[in-house]
Amino acid sequence: MIGLYHHKTPEPLEVGAVKEQIGRLGFEFPVAIDSDWRTLKQWWLNGDARRWTSVSFLLDRRGVVRHIHPGGEYVKGDKDYGLLKAKIEELLAEK
Repeated sequence: MIGLYHHKTPEPLEVGAVKEQIGRLGFEFPVAIDSDWRTLKQWWLNGDARRWTSVSFLLDRRGVVRHIHPGGEYVKGDKDYGLLKAKIEELLAEK
């Protein structure tokens, strides 16, 4: 798992603040900073009008995108949360 952070506020980016938030959220995976939104634009925003900029891509062991959560609410108990969890379990079971 890899996370990408894209800065949304007008204040200058503070890497230390990003690291603190990652710790508060309990993330135990690397998080890269996409400061100019280049990766987000190439993977998600270019080409179509998108409602959300917080998107989750689930890739299989070969790097093929197998599921996309397009943003919005994503909390434990939510339908989309359960769907992503099921997809992760499905992919982990594949050989």
